[in-house]
Amino acid sequence: MDVRGLVSVVCALGLASCASGGPSPSHTDAVAPITASWVADPLRGDFDPITPGEAADTDRLGATVRWGGGIDRVVFQDGRSCFTMRAARLTPSGRPDWTRESNNERFVACRAGFYDALRFAPFREVTFVGRIDGHTQLDGERVATIEARVVYLFSDCLDIDAATDPQCAYGPVEPGAPPGDP
Repeated sequence: MDVRGLVSVVCALGLASCASGGPSPSHTDAVAPITASWVADPLRGDFDPITPGEAADTDRLGATVRWGGGIDRVVFQDGRSCFTMRAARLTPSGRPDWTRESNNERFVACRAGFYDALRFAPFREVTFVGRIDGHTQLDGERVATIEARVVYLFSDCLDIDAATDPQCAYGPVEPGAPPGDP
């Protein structure tokens, strides 16, 4: 193959990759979630297959889990946010899946820092990655607790002008400063 043929092949490959629709490293969009393939997926990993209900009945302290579902409530106390959750089965990508039969399991996931209860309102879908660190009582029921290292919010639509231009984002959320902190 001569030089012109090689240049043609390289140009064709470059055009094909641009047409694929994937973001380029120079692409910036402040509203869209980060979806580039070179960014690690915080919901991937090797997890213990134990469910929240099974963990409530056993002593599996330290097991790394990926659990998710819908929020019942969020409480901020002693510098930590604790999410009381209704568990859902998860899709292979880690998103809560309510289409399968629900077993009504519950769990509590806590993380250091402030997570706003308005943003993390009841019924919003969240997935956590963390370690089982104990148990607590909810309405007379023993439930497992985890110390979360990832808080991944799936349904976060900002009410800017929802009728004409809703801005929705999803992804891992880091804690913020509690109200009144400088």
